[in-house]
Amino acid sequence: MSTRTNIVLDDELVAQAMARAGVRTKKAAVEAALRAYVRQPDYSGLLALEGSDVLADDYDPATLFNADAQGWASDAVARAAEPAPPPYTAPTPPATTHKPRR
Repeated sequence: MSTRTNIVLDDELVAQAMARAGVRTKKAAVEAALRAYVRQPDYSGLLALEGSDVLADDYDPATLFNADAQGWASDAVARAAEPAPPPYTAPTPPATTHKPRR
């Protein structure tokens, strides 16, 4: 579904967006910007927990997700980036040996 909309845009800003997105039309630039905005994480659910006992007082989700980009990923972030261990497989029972009958 699409909606026809008339808006006034800053020409310089649109030109920069078009160049950055690699598109040729203003419509494509606006759509690319909207898609990029919608892809960003939504922390509103976490922020609603602020002040509760669920989160530590110094918890900052933006810091957690941007730590690697900052170049100072914490141990927790580094551990989260490690590959998951292989799934559990039950040990194989030992081979049974048959005693000769008497």
